[in-house]
Amino acid sequence: MQHPPVTGMHVGGASRRLVRLLPALLLVAASTGCLTLFRNPYFTDASPAAERLNFATSDSSPAPVVTYGTSPGCTGSSVTATLVAPITVGSRTEYQWNARLAGLSANTSYCYDVAQGGTDALDGSRYAFTTPRAAGDNAPFSFAVIGDWGGGGTDETNVLSQVRASGADFVVTVGDNVYNSGTQTEYGDVDSGNVFAQTYWPRGQKMPWFVAQGNHGFSQNLPFLQNFPETSTAAASGGRFQQDAYCCLGVMPENITYASAWYAFDWAGARFYVLEAAWSDSHGGYQGDFQAHWNGPVSGCPACGTELSWLKADLAAHAGTSLKFAFFHYPLHSDNSGQPSDTYLTGANGLEGLLATNGVDVVFNGHAHIYERNTPQISGRSMVSYVTGGGGAALGAVSSCSSFDAYAIGSSSSCRAPKPSSPSNVFHFLKVNVAGSQVTVTPTDENGNHFDTQTYGF
Repeated sequence: MQHPPVTGMHVGGASRRLVRLLPALLLVAASTGCLTLFRNPYFTDASPAAERLNFATSDSSPAPVVTYGTSPGCTGSSVTATLVAPITVGSRTEYQWNARLAGLSANTSYCYDVAQGGTDALDGSRYAFTTPRAAGDNAPFSFAVIGDWGGGGTDETNVLSQVRASGADFVVTVGDNVYNSGTQTEYGDVDSGNVFAQTYWPRGQKMPWFVAQGNHGFSQNLPFLQNFPETSTAAASGGRFQQDAYCCLGVMPENITYASAWYAFDWAGARFYVLEAAWSDSHGGYQGDFQAHWNGPVSGCPACGTELSWLKADLAAHAGTSLKFAFFHYPLHSDNSGQPSDTYLTGANGLEGLLATNGVDVVFNGHAHIYERNTPQISGRSMVSYVTGGGGAALGAVSSCSSFDAYAIGSSSSCRAPKPSSPSNVFHFLKVNVAGSQVTVTPTDENGNHFDTQTYGF
């Protein structure tokens, strides 16, 4: 929208300042009448038959309409977006929407447009995406893993740019998706914030995101549920993606509402487990997570222990799936003293043993702001684990060199690896290529350099 130039006569100092501010004030005043896309569209909750498109606009009415179809026409189907909630970013009210794009076919290229009140929110552009491969499709595919990334800054910009350039089919996070406390203002919009600012989150993103919860934003969790919905994926796998009341724990006797967020999905011939191994720092951290999620039922707390029961059942139901991956926040093994190994989860009798004995091949964790590859720790099992906490938040150090540590780098530190010459060598994501039973994990730093590439035959 264009506004008439301010013209006029001689004015005093205060009036001159008002004249200089007037165009900006007019833009603010007109925001409810001039459609603005405040969050660029992105995909979550993806399956071969449907994907969820998320975005935010300046207007609450009418509801936006998403038109989509196979490339290059981008037409044939349309859906009215659902208002998730009015949100506040800074002092500005915005409207978060999502639209379930259904009736899709597996491994097919589509494109979409978004309009609200007859106005094209994408300024005439059409953006493409490709649907997931169907279960049982044995063609090669790849995915990206990123953790501890929503802090803002140049390093995050560079890492996310490398993720987009990687050619990965989808992204899975291992938590701490925004810093510090999980507010919508911290998530931000195209103009500000640590996640949805234009520099981190440009238009045209086509990879669906599957997002695990971390300790940052755990207490103030509603924005996490609103911004990265995985409701259909959770429902299809019998998982959970909602707020629940937790109480009656040794570290937290009172009743507090937290998000329960765990689910599984198939991509081609592999099973992916996005788990919740995170908790509020103020209510027990590692111990609170264990008591709420991994130690069985708790009297007076219906939600407690449900994740463990669900995981056991799903692993048993998919015993014949030859390739399995797990993603969660707290690290099984870490040589960072500030975020050390979570001993509540390790060992043959813990979550580590449950995953390893049920055919999980690789575990990906975050929390410690380093890169670390660990050797198999459950006797007779080949399951390896990674810590990938270098998505952009302030780096931590490799504080020691434990027997489980095969290769680790942190801020000016390392274990069984060359000491990094620059922080830019430590900020990273992982690209994982899958070709049949062969899995290649390629850590990639923010400048696009590869290191510690490993290929496994599971």
